[in-house]
Amino acid sequence: MRIENGYKLFGFWEGTPYGEPTDRYEDFLRLRNNIDREKVIRHIETLEDWISGTMSRDIFTGELFNAGFYEDGEYRFPVDFLRYYKTRDIGIPYEYEAYLKTILK
Repeated sequence: MRIENGYKLFGFWEGTPYGEPTDRYEDFLRLRNNIDREKVIRHIETLEDWISGTMSRDIFTGELFNAGFYEDGEYRFPVDFLRYYKTRDIGIPYEYEAYLKTILK
């Protein structure tokens, strides 16, 4: 995670069209959260996505999809992150988890 322009950025991995990576995909494989995964997914899906004119490529399947990002409070992460969170065994950063626990019921 890195702070840029007042946002805490995460999930911008190498191989995605977002410039300098914030962290490594492999690090998210080690994260084990204590928050309901489905609640996290439903919450993120309620956020407005800021889709760009750029395409991203799935790092596993090669499928192309619209690149963009979500903003949630002081956190910003790419739409790619939700894609992988839904289909892979990755976690969310503990700091973001703590924030979600304060707003999710």
